[in-house]
Parts: sequence; structure tokens; C-alpha cells
Amino acid sequence: MALPLLSCGSSRDQTGEFYTDWDRAGGCAAVPLVADERVDGTGRRVDVCDKVEEGWIWVTYAAAWCGASQTQAAAIRELLRSAGPSLQVYTVLTSADEPFQPAGVAEARRWAGRFGLPPERVLAEGHSIRTLPQHLLIGPDGRTWYRYIGYLQATEMQTIIHGFATSERFPFIPPR
Repeated sequence: MALPLLSCGSSRDQTGEFYTDWDRAGGCAAVPLVADERVDGTGRRVDVCDKVEEGWIWVTYAAAWCGASQTQAAAIRELLRSAGPSLQVYTVLTSADEPFQPAGVAEARRWAGRFGLPPERVLAEGHSIRTLPQHLLIGPDGRTWYRYIGYLQATEMQTIIHGFATSERFPFIPPR
């Protein structure tokens, strides 16, 4: 019963690990052809790939209209509050209050205020079609270490990050 609600997509969407061509190409460590900038809730342009030297980056993709994204926001707030200096946590809005409408600064600012997140940690992607909620962990080397579709509790995210950071877990990105 919860799966279709969590996906904000079709009933055929699945949860679990999956990897994109961007991940397989090396993620932030690949030579970018175009900057992957987004605008944050303060109006500044942010490219999370520019932040890899600061440590681990956790990105959660959400949409303002998506109930599962709204539910996920509380866990993201908890993860952000528990994050040390070597972990940066971002939410990337993939659309506005209505499906297929682009998110911008106003939506990022509203999302931040609604869920108690710093506006500089909520980014607007404009509009994209992604299964939500979706999570991405970028390692200090710039590569994708983990990508997941579905709801995760803060403790689950912390365990995943800890596992990679302590070398108890290793990234597995299947070949193309």
C-alpha cells in the first residue's frame, strides 16, 4: 500500500539501489561538460560537485507537490541536524507545487521554511522527472557511492554514510 505513495510515480516504480549513466561515468569526478548548477533558497547558484573537497555529500531529490517527499523532509532535517562538518546535506526540488511546473528560488525558500531546513541547503532543479524520494551519496573523491529510490529514515541514512566512511561498505556501481 505504501509503495505507490512513496514513489510519486507509477505503480510500477521500484524502491532500492539503482545507478544512472552520470553515476557510471564517475559522477562529480568525471570531467563535466556543463556545470551542474542549481539555485538555492537564498538565490545563489550552487554546484554540489564544487563541494566534494569538503567531504561527503548527501542529496535527496523531492518535489513540492509530492506527499512522499514531504514525509521524507522530516528525516532529512534530522540527518542535517546530526551531520558533522564532513557531511553536507542538500534537498533538490525537481518541481513546484504542481507536477510538471519548475521549482525556483521561491519554492526552495518555502520548502526550507516549511520543513525547518537552511535555505542554502535547499536547491531548485527547475523541472525534472525523477522517481521520488531519491537519494544520492557523493564521496570525497567525487564519485557516486550510493543512489537509492524510496523513503529512508535518518538512522538508515546515517548507517549508510557511516558504512562507506569507515570502509565497512564499498560502492558497487554496475557497468553500463
